[in-house]
Amino acid sequence: MSYNDCQTLTDEKIWDLFLAGDTPAFEQLMKRHYQTLYSYGTRFTKDHELVKDHIQELFLTLWKNRAGIQNTLSAKHYLLKSLRRRVFRTLQQSKHMALLDENYFDAGFNMVLPVEANLVLQEKLTEVSFRVRSVLEKLSRRQQEIIYLRFYIEADISHIAEIMDISHQSVYNLLHEALKRFKRLSNADYFSISLCIAFLPGVALLEEILKNS
Repeated sequence: MSYNDCQTLTDEKIWDLFLAGDTPAFEQLMKRHYQTLYSYGTRFTKDHELVKDHIQELFLTLWKNRAGIQNTLSAKHYLLKSLRRRVFRTLQQSKHMALLDENYFDAGFNMVLPVEANLVLQEKLTEVSFRVRSVLEKLSRRQQEIIYLRFYIEADISHIAEIMDISHQSVYNLLHEALKRFKRLSNADYFSISLCIAFLPGVALLEEILKNS
């Protein structure tokens, strides 16, 4: 199968072809998930070259050991879990260990404003972006990570548990506490928890909310 043919396939099909040794499918797998992996990995460390190296090593290892790899319900979440484990192992064994402090996880909130947005809307979006980032930075590392996985990566409870290697109940507890603290810290008139969470996956829904506020 050609690389162009792979572009229209689902992740599940791409993964199956990769396991069967299909090179174009493997290349598509890398291209499709590289940016998500890089964005996630750089939340744990400022050493971006380290993250790039681990992503490269991850894919090389996957290709080399593909015969012994089982099917997965989500290629993206499988890759995120694998990268997280690799980055953590390196940081724990090196001078970067300090970056695993409970307070270190850069959930980030860097927004690209829509070009067509009017000036008033741009000002509101910029203010909300600043406020959301300020609140996120006050959460613990694990709270930031679970919000990132749930609302940026859009992973469900089961996948979050798999990625973070914790129980489903722990995910529920962490998410509940994170959202409760998020709401408590974001006590402005329009800066409600519903507004913040609506904004996390993207800007479109927030624009609609702000236009009608």
